[in-house]
Amino acid sequence: MKEYPEHDKQSKIIDQSQIIGCFIEWLMHETDIVFGKWDEHDDELNPCHISIQQILADYFDIDLNKLEAEKQSMLEKIRME
Repeated sequence: MKEYPEHDKQSKIIDQSQIIGCFIEWLMHETDIVFGKWDEHDDELNPCHISIQQILADYFDIDLNKLEAEKQSMLEKIRME
């Protein structure tokens, strides 16, 4: 699938990302842990509102916009068949 590089990356890490994603979901929903970002200007920790999907994409270096474009390309190919 060389024409879909983001999907290739995703398929190689799917098992790992599933495990990590389940752990992050557990952290977010079953504990009092909140993800945050340090604001150097205000010298405080602020809640970070980022999706699990985006966290995993950042960690595994997958571009979600490119991934979506590849999906659209796949759908277009199917429609043309």
